[in-house]
Amino acid sequence: MNAFSQCHQDWYFDALQLQKALHMSAQKVNENYFYCSKTQHSGLLSYTDIELGFRFKEITPNKENQIPAYQADYIPWLKARETVLNIQAKPKSEYTSFGEILDKYLASTDSLYNIHEDLINYVSEKKYRSDTQFQTAKKILREHERFFKECYSRLKELDNALVTYCNFHYPPFQTHKELQQGLQELNLTMNTLTNWEKELYAENLSNNAKYDAKIRQLNAAGLKNDSLYLYKTRGYGVLRSGFWLHTRYRTFYTSMQSRLYWFATSKYAAEPYIKKSQQAYNEFVRSYNAVVEDYNDYIAIADGLTFRKTSDCCLSPSEIDTNQNVLLMAPRLIYKFEYSEETPPSVPKDSASVTANLSNEELLIQKAAPHHLVYLLDASSSMNESGKLAHLKEHATNLVRIQREVDRISVVTFSGKSDILLQSVPCNQKKHINEKIERIHAFGQTNIQRGFETVKTLLNTDKLEKGVNAVLLLTDGEFVLNSETQAILNEFKAEDIPVYFIYLGKPLNKKETKAFRKTYTDMGVILYDTNKIDLKEALLKIATE
Repeated sequence: MNAFSQCHQDWYFDALQLQKALHMSAQKVNENYFYCSKTQHSGLLSYTDIELGFRFKEITPNKENQIPAYQADYIPWLKARETVLNIQAKPKSEYTSFGEILDKYLASTDSLYNIHEDLINYVSEKKYRSDTQFQTAKKILREHERFFKECYSRLKELDNALVTYCNFHYPPFQTHKELQQGLQELNLTMNTLTNWEKELYAENLSNNAKYDAKIRQLNAAGLKNDSLYLYKTRGYGVLRSGFWLHTRYRTFYTSMQSRLYWFATSKYAAEPYIKKSQQAYNEFVRSYNAVVEDYNDYIAIADGLTFRKTSDCCLSPSEIDTNQNVLLMAPRLIYKFEYSEETPPSVPKDSASVTANLSNEELLIQKAAPHHLVYLLDASSSMNESGKLAHLKEHATNLVRIQREVDRISVVTFSGKSDILLQSVPCNQKKHINEKIERIHAFGQTNIQRGFETVKTLLNTDKLEKGVNAVLLLTDGEFVLNSETQAILNEFKAEDIPVYFIYLGKPLNKKETKAFRKTYTDMGVILYDTNKIDLKEALLKIATE
């Protein structure tokens, strides 16, 4: 289910983009809006082990054993599907007890894949040019709506069947009480989120404040407990192995604060081709799926079999208890897609009304000059602590959500080396930007000089001529800037390119803050300490100054 969810996310955005393209072409075909995963990721891929995916009919290699880039995301799903079918085909398979439910789920996912192939071929082959009144496109979108709903209902049925099956065949052991206590605490939050999701899917947004208050209460309780009993336990045979569970328990709670605390009070930019309830649900799903990943990290360590695989690098076999509980991971949710040929009545059609419905943040963006924000992101391993990287990803994508086509984003990471992940991409390419940001991982040491050198090279070729170019250094550390880096900062100052130091680390005392400002002020660097200003507010200020 989780492997399919990754493909499903791309398919949702493709369907949504086609719906937007039809809306923007109501009077005349506007080809600028007709794009999809096949056209955006039109390159070819060739790397070790990719040939293992050639056995699937959905993967189409060329003579050089390269495959279209957009097909690479299908391989994990196709492998998972193959594994399930092989298990189910074995004589006396345990899975025959809910085989019919599984068959229906697989049939619905296959149907969505097939209609999605029609969509990306329709767009990539420019069939819309001869599609009178977009009749073919509308039929494709109506089929997408049908199978999106079917996949959702089949996923729920399958998940319920799996939970029932595991509870009956693999009841919790009486041992490892610390593990069970931590799992019970996490499940209180997961159950609350599941109930919230059900109401949002049914288009009931009235209880958002109630659920928000509940998860904050559970979050505070979880962090207060901090599950130190997990840290101290010898549940795996030695003291240190209990730390694995403890860190994943704490990550679950700390990361959730940046992923879900904003949702209940969020105001969405009105899109005339999307129902508000659909937009709200899918925003929730994006955060919910990130929380599920943290929950499943806990399950992977708490389950004996997966813990053995995970800990091979660090623990000897004698330190691993393989008789632990068999635990079931939670499935990621899939998006909601509803196609309507009419503009939803709740969305005003005149520009004055649309402007009146914008949030304060969106109004500020609309009035601001075009901005090119160059994120220089510390991707060293320390950014993984306390959910700092997840917090940054959440607010960066939230800002992109309300930015315009005239705005640009670049992302440069630095650790031991420096990489360009996004280079002057228009902010209307939200799907592509969000995918790149979501895939950022933090590891290794830091080399800030290489980061600034990369930014300098980028701005030499991709600078907004009419608008604001700004560099955002986002880090949890302090640096001794060498002469080369200081020279680059002085060049930016001379070229009127503001540099913002967004500090994500531990709180600074007055002496440390004063030293920070003294070091950077002469070079025109502006300090934002996120212990004193909310990261969301800081990014908005920079994007509208």
